Amino acid sequence: MTDLENPMKAMSDAANRVRKQLISVTPEVFQQFLDAQKNLEKAFRPMLEDYARTLKATQSPNVPHFDFPKITLSQFDLPNLSSYLKETVAIAELFQKVIGPAFDQFVESMHALPPRMREALLLLGAHGWFMDFQWTMPQLWALKDGLSEGDVDEAEKELVEHFEERLDAIEISLVEKFPRRAHILRAALRAQRRKEYELSIPVLLAQTDGICKETVNKYLFIREKTRTKPEISVYVEQAFADAFKTALLSPLCIILPIGASQKERLPDAKLLNRHAVLHGESLTYGTQINSLKALSLINYVAHVLEVDE
Repeated sequence: MTDLENPMKAMSDAANRVRKQLISVTPEVFQQFLDAQKNLEKAFRPMLEDYARTLKATQSPNVPHFDFPKITLSQFDLPNLSSYLKETVAIAELFQKVIGPAFDQFVESMHALPPRMREALLLLGAHGWFMDFQWTMPQLWALKDGLSEGDVDEAEKELVEHFEERLDAIEISLVEKFPRRAHILRAALRAQRRKEYELSIPVLLAQTDGICKETVNKYLFIREKTRTKPEISVYVEQAFADAFKTALLSPLCIILPIGASQKERLPDAKLLNRHAVLHGESLTYGTQINSLKALSLINYVAHVLEVDE
């Protein structure tokens, strides 16, 4: 499957494939199509011109008492359409053969995209990271391959570099979207820049939950009634039937390590965990990589919940 940066990119790719295939069509074929169109237009022209003259006469303000029985229409024979239609249909079928395969490939690509995206996002979530909407699909696939093929250190190095570079832009975006939280978000990210990760991480995790509640009236880290899913999963399941959107929101629908309870965590678990941080269980969470994982989460949540607005 061709890598797709987004659905619009997929449509562009399909159009380019159609264009390339049309270039291969000979000038003679195009000329046949144009000739068929001109012949059809020529055959109907007398009828259409006569109709236009009659319509103009009946609507003229200078003829308030138009005598309809005295209207005389031009006499001409209706054209024999069979030859024109046969020619036009033949050309249309030819173009369908040219264009059809490209769009079949496009449809196949779009069907394959949601499950592949869901797999990639859940794998990221299992390692404590969340999607940045500035990524292209090829970047997402590369990260997935790195994490799934055991090259976790290299993949996480790329993620650290990416979110460090994006820190200022993410702050601007968060403040613009949630101005009532601006003072708290700015304070957390000031601590982040001072490398005071013990201060920035709890605030970012708490604000992530607050943004979920503010945006869709559901919490991320509170469980729904069965205690098997995050509360926000109810919103996702009820709001979205579209496969692409569902895949994009899939990390919100399961218990990932960051949201695991005390019983669900492994005794030697080292991944960032909200419960362990906010309940004072973890004394070693204050690292650069954990702070950027928290940043990736709040950035993801702030943007993904806008998908259907």
